[in-house]
Amino acid sequence: MLLDVLSEAREDQERQGLPPSWRVLPHSAVAAGIDRGETYLVQLAGDPVGTFALESEDAAVWPGSDGPKAAYLHRLAVLPFHHGRGIGAFAVDWAARTAAARGCLLLRLDAVAANARLCSWYERLGFAPRGEVLLPGWQRASMRFEREV
Repeated sequence: MLLDVLSEAREDQERQGLPPSWRVLPHSAVAAGIDRGETYLVQLAGDPVGTFALESEDAAVWPGSDGPKAAYLHRLAVLPFHHGRGIGAFAVDWAARTAAARGCLLLRLDAVAANARLCSWYERLGFAPRGEVLLPGWQRASMRFEREV
């Protein structure tokens, strides 16, 4: 189910001419996130409508983060049919509350910097841009964002 949501969301970005937010993820990477209890499925009336991961570290995107304790939101995806219903914002708010309950002061994430629409959406949700980073093997830079929880 999770891979289907991620795949469909990625395909929708490509159909719109937007740079995809993530590579095609291998089953093993998704399974590992589930096994660690970091990956969540968002359901509406029992049907899967979205997914995201909430992780305790992200050394690749946020190297040397010695500041306040943070949680890292990854692979947020909502099925295209459910866009505009507040599901993504619900997931972000849930992640922020969960991070705060775990003693974190910040919620961090990254998005493809060339996806201006997505970056603007994160800013409307209260995230502040914290600079770009080019990850190994990627051709496009990611914009880092954070907000207090």
